Amino acid sequence: MSFKARSTFAPALVISVFIQIHIAENGYAFRRTKIAFTSVRDGNGEIYVMDGDGRNKRRVTVHPSVDRYPAWSPDGAKIAFVSNRNNVNKDHRQIWVIDADGKNPIRLTDGLVDYHPDWSPDGTKIVYDDALAGITVIDADGKDKRLLTPGGLHPTWSPDGKRIAFISTVGVISHVFVMDADGGNRTQLTHDFVRKRLPSWSHDGKRIAYVGDNVIWVVDSDGENPRQLTNIVTEEHPTWSPDSESIAFHSFKRDHRGLRGADLVVGIHTVDVTSGDVNALQVDPEIWNLEPDWLYPGGLSVSPEGSRITMWGRLKKFASGLQ
Repeated sequence: MSFKARSTFAPALVISVFIQIHIAENGYAFRRTKIAFTSVRDGNGEIYVMDGDGRNKRRVTVHPSVDRYPAWSPDGAKIAFVSNRNNVNKDHRQIWVIDADGKNPIRLTDGLVDYHPDWSPDGTKIVYDDALAGITVIDADGKDKRLLTPGGLHPTWSPDGKRIAFISTVGVISHVFVMDADGGNRTQLTHDFVRKRLPSWSHDGKRIAYVGDNVIWVVDSDGENPRQLTNIVTEEHPTWSPDSESIAFHSFKRDHRGLRGADLVVGIHTVDVTSGDVNALQVDPEIWNLEPDWLYPGGLSVSPEGSRITMWGRLKKFASGLQ
């Protein structure tokens, strides 16, 4: 073998090994996927975290008030949630942020009824719905609050940070809309007669899941190809898996097997977006588990600009060092 052949072969071999190592790391990262969710296992609504397969549950919030609607920060360091812990009469709801290990809870908003927080992909802002005003955005440190659009609900940020999907009513039917991140260019995305709520943008940016007439639907991000995905009974709060191939959600079902009759079971499931197969993830007849939010710490899939280095980017950087 000539020197030239050996010099060409060596970098190729190293890059091959690099790819295999990265794939192994990615597999490990996927196993480390976390889901935040609400559970009443300790007597009232609290925020919990579990692995993506439903194992290793741990409690994040500890407070006699009700904590709900968790939302991961993009880096997984913090969780935004909704709580009534700041109001003596417990009838107000504000957005709070807490470290993922349960430390340093901080109240972010001061509204009367604030719900459904969602982080911008760069982690600098949180969008939420103010029930008295509309969709509002605030800096992650609680500064510079401003109204984006009146009357909207359930905002969710696109993975590139440029648009926000939300729910708004036309006549008597609620529809999925999208707008620019600054509130401009409102566009109606759905046009059928299904009542919609709780949209969730896939991590690859191609689709939006939502609840339509109490079951999970998926539509392309341009409004094409809406299709019903589940039909269990009553389903809520869809959230996409890191690879955009599955959706976690919670369902309300009647269990007729118990001695107490038809008990209401609230549990977390996943559904395969391609096959429609549904699997139980966190279901306990005695405990309500609901409102999942899926976090993915890195991976091979296409990622929002600036959020993380893709494998191709790492390979190009590495290859340039060989030249």
